[in-house]
Amino acid sequence: MVTIAGSGMGPYDFSNINLDLTRFELIFCDKNYKTDLPNVIQGSFKEVKEQLLANLEKNILYVVSGSPFFFSGAAVIITMAKKQNIPFRIIDNTSSLSYMLSYVGVALTKTAIASLHGKNEVDLENFLTKEYTFFVCDENTPKNLSRIMHYLEKKDVTITVGERFGYEDERFYEASLEELLQNPPKMPYSLLLHRNFTPPPPISSEEEIEHENGMITKTYKRHLSLQNLNLEPNMLLWDIGAGSGSVSIDGYKRYKVRTVMFEKNEKRAAMIERNLTKHKVVDTKLYIGEASELYRQEKSTPQRIFVGGGGEKVINELDYLYDRLSDGGRLVANFVTLQHLTTAINVLKKSSIPFEIKSISLTTYKMSLLLPEPERVMHQIIIDKETNDTLR
Repeated sequence: MVTIAGSGMGPYDFSNINLDLTRFELIFCDKNYKTDLPNVIQGSFKEVKEQLLANLEKNILYVVSGSPFFFSGAAVIITMAKKQNIPFRIIDNTSSLSYMLSYVGVALTKTAIASLHGKNEVDLENFLTKEYTFFVCDENTPKNLSRIMHYLEKKDVTITVGERFGYEDERFYEASLEELLQNPPKMPYSLLLHRNFTPPPPISSEEEIEHENGMITKTYKRHLSLQNLNLEPNMLLWDIGAGSGSVSIDGYKRYKVRTVMFEKNEKRAAMIERNLTKHKVVDTKLYIGEASELYRQEKSTPQRIFVGGGGEKVINELDYLYDRLSDGGRLVANFVTLQHLTTAINVLKKSSIPFEIKSISLTTYKMSLLLPEPERVMHQIIIDKETNDTLR
């Protein structure tokens, strides 16, 4: 029999667990718990996982903190118990989530749950998508949130800190990210972020994005490009030759991807930064300078790459960009000149990289005289990198 029990809040002990602990053969808990029981195995879930899963047939207790994420480690236990037809039960306790929401008077239905406990990245599907976002935190959370929310304004989010729930010195207070960085909260603590803005629509018109004349991917081409990138939430997209930033902006708003942008023109880069703030884009990074030099400095591995500009240097390095893709990744490159398209084809053929080409054109007819106004044909190269690619 497997029992999974939340320990509630306060000191790391078993005082809030209403169970006879002596009847369990083994008890698994965090390394910070204070106990004299002889049958206790302590550590993080990662550290005790192997021993725990090897003893599921025994009468064991898995004790976790009052975090709403106590089931994240327990989910693995439950899955294995089901596979082995081992009975289990879950005993909930007061969580930091319910405690925080009760204090501020916020309904659970208005609240998304996210975690930066032991993580550097946040799940974008659950971050600021509801009016409130509850955070399970560690000592690095303020620094990570500051990076993730870099292009949001201070007025966009109100942060409530819940510090040391269940301890004698527990307290609630509001603080800015700057204040949290200067004076980190005492562990353990949680954050409740109140979103003070209405999320912008997922599709941006050309008028809504500041840009230089001609330096924006037209709306229909932009969303066809995003569609062909086959994006999924939390993927990392490199946007090379970002221009106005429109592809990354709508990539975040519509698909909840994180982005790294490369733009060499300082004037356009300043526009990108203003656009990111206006459209409330989070978890994005902007490099300003020659893309072919800067993406060598970026250590991340993208699942998707979009090439909308960057000039001859970038086109001649499509093979390099292909190598930087993760296995199963995709690269989409747009061209409006046959010269650039031909160069790209030659680079890919020389490196034996398989690709396909789509040509896209649109003609608009004005209402008064129905005169056609054709736009430039766009040629799009799509490259898929197979898992465990052995072609090269």
